Amino acid sequence: MEISAGQVKELREKTGLGMMICKQALIDANGDMNLAIENLRKQGQTTAAKRAGKSVKEGKVTIVSDSSASVVFEVNSETDFVARNEDFISFVDNLGTILLENKPADLESAKKLTSPLFGGLSVETRLTELIGKIGENITFRRYKKMDVNPAEERIFSYLHGNGRIGVLVKLKADKALDSEAMASLGKDLAMQVAAANPIAVDRESVSSEVIAKEKEIYQTQAQSSGKPEKIWSKIVDGKLEKFFQEFTLIEQAFIRNPDVNIKSRIQETEKETGASIKVLSFVRLELGAEE
Repeated sequence: MEISAGQVKELREKTGLGMMICKQALIDANGDMNLAIENLRKQGQTTAAKRAGKSVKEGKVTIVSDSSASVVFEVNSETDFVARNEDFISFVDNLGTILLENKPADLESAKKLTSPLFGGLSVETRLTELIGKIGENITFRRYKKMDVNPAEERIFSYLHGNGRIGVLVKLKADKALDSEAMASLGKDLAMQVAAANPIAVDRESVSSEVIAKEKEIYQTQAQSSGKPEKIWSKIVDGKLEKFFQEFTLIEQAFIRNPDVNIKSRIQETEKETGASIKVLSFVRLELGAEE
């Protein structure tokens, strides 16, 4: 299979590896980008898992909220110049209002919404008009809605870098929902998700498919480590434990005090408020990143 220069360039940007290594990885994977990254991880040549979501797309991530729900969405442009254009900003602002008013179930439903804010046009039709006016491709790429039960839940949000990363975190508690301590915790957790990019709330929430794939990678690494076969299972278990500590929110080291983990940070607020607190879910959108 012939590998294009564009494919090699993309893999280099995602892994930071040399051209020939990337080209060979793509050849071995028959052009499958994700498989190439996975194989490179098995070879221990890259930290691709941490960098594979990076891209150069511009635009803005936006968060809007009311008492019953919060919405985070992403609109992309080709250049940062267009992302600062008044027409682009106006479109994003109006889109946020429309999404919060209607709270559609998914992205496709959101694109079909109509509103007086867009002259009675649908979101996708207004977007097509905007593209024609600005002369640059613009996409309404992602949309996530998080509902809340006001009696026992609160959603906390954080927007980083003027719309580069948007985070929603939902907490459940039996008291002190509107206390300063709970607000401080919510902010800390949202910032944690933005900075540390966990894949799940806790290890129980990590899918069996992800765990199986990590074990496969660690098994390959152990087999090629030169260490005795009898300790391979211990190596795999140790690496999996480290994976949970690095990629699940509750077990991550707290970014503002790495000597404690997030579970300890939550327990601190529980002690201060007397509340029982649980992280229910989170959403993180990073501008231009792949899901």
